[in-house]
Amino acid sequence: MKVSGPCLSLLLPLLATPAAAAEPQLTVYSRAGAMLYLSDAQTAGGIGGGVGLRATFEERFILQADVSYLMGIKNVAGLRLGAGLQRRGTYTPAVLLTLSTLMGDRLLFLTPQHPTPPGPAPVLGVSIAPLRFSHEGTQVSLLELGVGVGSDLPGTGMSWQLGLVEAGVSF
Repeated sequence: MKVSGPCLSLLLPLLATPAAAAEPQLTVYSRAGAMLYLSDAQTAGGIGGGVGLRATFEERFILQADVSYLMGIKNVAGLRLGAGLQRRGTYTPAVLLTLSTLMGDRLLFLTPQHPTPPGPAPVLGVSIAPLRFSHEGTQVSLLELGVGVGSDLPGTGMSWQLGLVEAGVSF
């Protein structure tokens, strides 16, 4: 297989990257906060806490997944996947693109558009964490705000997330 000049110039930076730089720093974290989803067909959410795992690449790029148990409206589990960017250093504010859903007990509203109960609504949103700090393998976030749009097919709903506190340890 012959590789042309332009293709080779695009591949060289990828090939020259050391393998050690690609290894993520893993962080186990716990969080407390609230999640809420509102639409014409359902209402779900509550206040509670959860645990998650975050992989940080080159101290800048974030991939994370967490699960929370929430109570309030009814008992639900909140699942959240996120990818984003954070600032390097001790003060590490972040912005994340999130995919989340609330599963479990919900308030359901049967309408002509929704004659049968809808399933859990997937929500695509964005979250910002302006008060995040990292120091020697520990991370603390005191506030995280998120908003998103979900689908009940037909129709859409809005989701809001509020992270009150998050604490993690890296290994």
